[in-house]
Amino acid sequence: MTLRASRLMTSMFLVRDGQVLLLYRKGSRAIGDSWVGIGGHLAGAESEDPTAGILREVEEEIGVIPDQLSELALRYVALRDTGTGLRHTYYFTATLRPGVLVPADCDEGVLRWFDLAMDPTGLEMPPTAQLAFAHWLRGGRRDDVLRFIVLGADGQQIGPS
Repeated sequence: MTLRASRLMTSMFLVRDGQVLLLYRKGSRAIGDSWVGIGGHLAGAESEDPTAGILREVEEEIGVIPDQLSELALRYVALRDTGTGLRHTYYFTATLRPGVLVPADCDEGVLRWFDLAMDPTGLEMPPTAQLAFAHWLRGGRRDDVLRFIVLGADGQQIGPS
């Protein structure tokens, strides 16, 4: 078996008024141009506290600080073998408090609000983001269960369906 490097990442699906905020990330070294939640790589001690990492990323990318969020929850933990590396992603959700403004874009790409009733199958997303987001929209957002997604190098999935 080939040894693989590991990347630890976070992503947040941020909710407001029946909509969810996604980022069309451009020019990333880790993924192709695609729709993702707000987030990025964990740094230093954040590997032991992914919540600290997602809060830092949300503040850096869209200027939202922890006091402006409610209902912060870790919803999915994903592990994907790309064949050359392992990608661990912690998927969070949170609700934006009333009156908090979010920019239309950021240094990472274009931000857009989507209706929670949307069909995400047409969105270009990284594999585990697509699985987590689609499952969460279908019903995962209505409970407090932490779910796990595992994708092998062959693309075979073990996780929510």
